[in-house]
Amino acid sequence: MTEKYNVNSLMGLENDELQSELLIHPIANLFPEMSELQFDELKQDIAQNGLQMPILMYGGKVVDGRHRLRACSALGVTPKFAELEAANDKSAEQSVISINLHRRHLTEGQKAIIAARLTNSFVGANQHTAGAVSQRKVAEELGISVDSVQRGKKVLNNGTPELIAAVSEGKLDISNAAKLAQLAKQDQSQLNFDDIKTIQEASKAINKAKFESRRQERIQEIEAKRANNKPLESSLGTFSVILADPPWDYMGELAVGYPCMSVKEICEMPISQISADDAVLFMWCSSSLLPEAVEVVKAWGFTFKTSAVWDKDFSGQGTYFRQGHEVLMIATKGLVPEVPYDARPSSVLKFKRREHSRKPDEVYQIIDHMYPELSKVELFCRGEPANGWAGWGNECTQKNTDINASINVAKQA
Repeated sequence: MTEKYNVNSLMGLENDELQSELLIHPIANLFPEMSELQFDELKQDIAQNGLQMPILMYGGKVVDGRHRLRACSALGVTPKFAELEAANDKSAEQSVISINLHRRHLTEGQKAIIAARLTNSFVGANQHTAGAVSQRKVAEELGISVDSVQRGKKVLNNGTPELIAAVSEGKLDISNAAKLAQLAKQDQSQLNFDDIKTIQEASKAINKAKFESRRQERIQEIEAKRANNKPLESSLGTFSVILADPPWDYMGELAVGYPCMSVKEICEMPISQISADDAVLFMWCSSSLLPEAVEVVKAWGFTFKTSAVWDKDFSGQGTYFRQGHEVLMIATKGLVPEVPYDARPSSVLKFKRREHSRKPDEVYQIIDHMYPELSKVELFCRGEPANGWAGWGNECTQKNTDINASINVAKQA
């Protein structure tokens, strides 16, 4: 936007009158106060060179230049004023932000606090009005990440005035400040923000406590799921299609958040009690566990046939390749119906990845299309089984109360 300035009629006021008469616009308060050193340097510059940048007014209030006004008053210099012409508060805000970002060397933390103020309460609007600012938008305007904006909000909403001031003055980075904002305000007030070493130690202590708290919560969640384990029995029924997603123990229970099973335990599952003589098995595994998965297939009485891959449209971690797929193995035993040609899906299943370990719902539809006439069960089912399917697992919420939806993995403890 092109800014236009007109000399303001306030030029005739004396300095004392200016200090008492002029109000500071809320937009100006988005930016941190100058340190005493910065203010002294500003006064020295004005004393030597005069006021080069006029004090900007908007709506009868100082929108930019409160420090210049204060310096002029202290020096006895008559200030210069100019009117910032803007269509509305939002336009004025954007202009002032642009001016200050180019003129002042702000830290990421200072920008984060400014962003938090913008998203918490836009001048003349609230979070539910069209004028309210989104975190992503203000992050782009200030050149910081959305994460930094969110940390700024934590500090602004939960921090003491001293903590907020420490960030606003550039003494404390926003990452450590956001951690300290989790402390009770009484504890925050005991901190000396000029002692960086103490602040860093306090931040590390918070990290450690938070990690241990999350760890204990995860353990409790895992044990609650384990407590729901019950034997796999023939009363579940006999099925010609089995879809299994075994809880492979390749990362550890704390990492995945649920009870895991060793390959030996998976192999020893009494699958023969619930599988028909003629049956097909669909089994999920990661590519690093292919040998173990083949071992399980054989132990369950099936013969490996082929596999499909689920393209997650996402690249995770990996030692050799960044893993972006999982394998869906297909194995059979006895005589199973041939899949009609028009029901044969592509071997590459392109579905978006969702939360950890959750498989795409579209797989149920694919299997239904391949074997519409056969009875189906999902082992290690989470939540409610697909329509027309039986479900079984310690996280399964089975609609049919006659179906035992559980598994015995008590030996894992």
